Amino acid sequence: MEALTTDHLPTRQEINAYGEAARKIYEPLRSKLEAKYWGKYITIHPVNGDYAIGRSLEAADNKLRKKYPEVIFYTIRIGYRAVAHFGGRGASDGKRPERNGHD
Repeated sequence: MEALTTDHLPTRQEINAYGEAARKIYEPLRSKLEAKYWGKYITIHPVNGDYAIGRSLEAADNKLRKKYPEVIFYTIRIGYRAVAHFGGRGASDGKRPERNGHD
């Protein structure tokens, strides 16, 4: 799988695969992270497994964003099942990404 980037809007299938890859990275870390970082956020690069932890979604995202400025990440609130977020910065030229004919 390749990293999703902000130059196009991902398809539903790409988003599902990306989320599954991120959850596979998170699950082995879950108990260790919950013991130390409950309520904080982990932003995951689903392709290479790199991650960052922050007090807020934005803080975790910004830490990883410094290394991978155009990649879309997957963020989870540690210890909570309902909070997950796909995120990326807008296209660097300010134009809206193309949909490539996909949903």
